[in-house]
Amino acid sequence: MNGLILGLYGIYILVIGMTGKTEAVTAELNQDMPGFIPWALAIVGLIILAQSDTTEKMVKPFIFLLILNFVLMNFGNLQGEFRKLRTMAERGMTQ
Repeated sequence: MNGLILGLYGIYILVIGMTGKTEAVTAELNQDMPGFIPWALAIVGLIILAQSDTTEKMVKPFIFLLILNFVLMNFGNLQGEFRKLRTMAERGMTQ
């Protein structure tokens, strides 16, 4: 799932870059990369550790903690997105 999201994001960046709007691409990267790099490094590190049979059982709780940390750190953003979805659904039901 993460690979799909990263792939779609990469295609989005390529399309914007091909249209000649490099300012939009650089602004997007400057906004997202500082927050993304620690998550990417943590995911890559856990994937590497999970490949070994001896550390596989130890890594599973850390994967859970990584996901829990992501949800808790972005809880306000998630609530806002769910509110948007709910209002869009309510508008669709009343029309």
